[in-house]
Amino acid sequence: MDTGADPPRYRRLRKASELRTAAAHPPPKRMCPSEEHDSCCEDKISSLPDEMLIMIINKLDARTAITTTILSKRWRDLPAHSHTCYDLGVDDILPPRYHKLKQMVVEAKAGYVAEKNALKLAGSHAFRDRFFAVNDWMWRVRRLTTHLQRYERWAMRRYVKRVNAFLLPPTNVQQRSIQKLRLQTFGTSNCIDQWITSAIGRWGVEDLELIIDNSSWRYDFRLLDECKNVRLKRLVLSNCYHHDAPNSLTFQRLTALTLCKEHISHVCYVLRNCVQLVDLSLKHSDYNQDPLHICVPKSKLKNLQLDNCNVGQVYLTSLPCLEAFACRGQPIELHYGEVPRLRHVSLNFLQTGDNGKDGSLCRLGKLFLGIPPPLEYLALQLRGGQMWIKPVAIRSQLNHLKKLFIANVAMNWGTFWILTLLAAAPALESLHVHFDSEKASAPGLLDVQAEHHQHHYHLKELMVVGFNAVAWQTGFVKRIMQASPILEHVHLLDGHVVEDEERELVGLEIVRSRREWHQCERLEVLDELTDGISSLHPKIVLE
Repeated sequence: MDTGADPPRYRRLRKASELRTAAAHPPPKRMCPSEEHDSCCEDKISSLPDEMLIMIINKLDARTAITTTILSKRWRDLPAHSHTCYDLGVDDILPPRYHKLKQMVVEAKAGYVAEKNALKLAGSHAFRDRFFAVNDWMWRVRRLTTHLQRYERWAMRRYVKRVNAFLLPPTNVQQRSIQKLRLQTFGTSNCIDQWITSAIGRWGVEDLELIIDNSSWRYDFRLLDECKNVRLKRLVLSNCYHHDAPNSLTFQRLTALTLCKEHISHVCYVLRNCVQLVDLSLKHSDYNQDPLHICVPKSKLKNLQLDNCNVGQVYLTSLPCLEAFACRGQPIELHYGEVPRLRHVSLNFLQTGDNGKDGSLCRLGKLFLGIPPPLEYLALQLRGGQMWIKPVAIRSQLNHLKKLFIANVAMNWGTFWILTLLAAAPALESLHVHFDSEKASAPGLLDVQAEHHQHHYHLKELMVVGFNAVAWQTGFVKRIMQASPILEHVHLLDGHVVEDEERELVGLEIVRSRREWHQCERLEVLDELTDGISSLHPKIVLE
């Protein structure tokens, strides 16, 4: 019968071993709620000595370290030894939703352009439908752009507070070491001038990257002429170039300069004023310009890079100290002049439908017009849906060329144009060729059967990347082996080629992928390559 009373509780008898353990380890003293709250809120880390706090900061990434030192008064004045490179980008604040919307805007703009082009070609019967389709795409772009701008305004409010706290602190804050600084922002803040002046003039930044997205900003570097703490050596500007910048003392002390989305015609003006400049890069210049003539006899420039610049002809008329030249984008004509120290050239050309000229072929010799440069290393990437190189003999002899690297050769291009290039390099010692098997199509047999009697008396090394042991590849390798009496190493491997991140456009890096060769297949390939070669067989490696 349930009376509603709680059942009796019986206390368990404790063992003797438990009593001994309890006596050896008494329970902790119970804290009152107020003491427990104070203990949880107490900042015990800040009570550590400076040396240990510095070690903790140096273990953090730059972004977390900046936030920590700004929010805590105890940590703010600590000298940071390791963190001298800082990356402050507004993209880090924007949510993932923003980047999805941005991609949708790009797609909407592409659809708008396509419908607009179709409207021009539409007949009278389809004009009405095309017209409403264009208006629909236009409305979609405007609506998405409005949402993007709302996100950007929200992010900029937070970004300005963060950068102001870092670059514009009170004067009593201990001087920190900032060697490299990257600022990526939108050009909607009036604080950009103060940030640049403080970073270069107050904190002594040596390497500065300033990227302005969605707009442009013109900072007058002459404002820094009176600053005594200027140590700037490398500068990257994107949408932030002032036409009077080369007249400033800050620009004239630079050794490395990168200009993005600026007029390519500024090159000579920059080189004449920036006498200490060693590295110059021009990227993504979309402006239609006349042929680019570079004639600066007093320049100390050693490295020049043109990355996707809309220019049809480049004249390296006079650059006495130039050692390396790299160019990427649409095919151009290259004219060499007084470049006695030019040893390294890297050309990466992509022929598309909109930059071709009625599908006509381009003579290989257009890449080596003028005075033959004393090249020792040449890297070529000539790409396109159809072969646009005309394998005509090159008049300029590359007598000093020691190493040739040809990458991303499409399967339908064949190899005869490569042999034509080899004929112009009698002193070649190393040849690397990469066949792009991902963009394979049926290659013609014309160049496999073509006669080629040129001998390579100095060639010692041959490497073929993307080797699949097909008949035309084997024939190409065998032809090189037969024409090279002192060839020592033949390396045939599978893989692909990527650009070296440290050397950017100048260097190429081979990414190997090992292929499992069957023993019978391996012997068949080796027998095919060595058959009919009377001289000493080189060492052949199959990977």
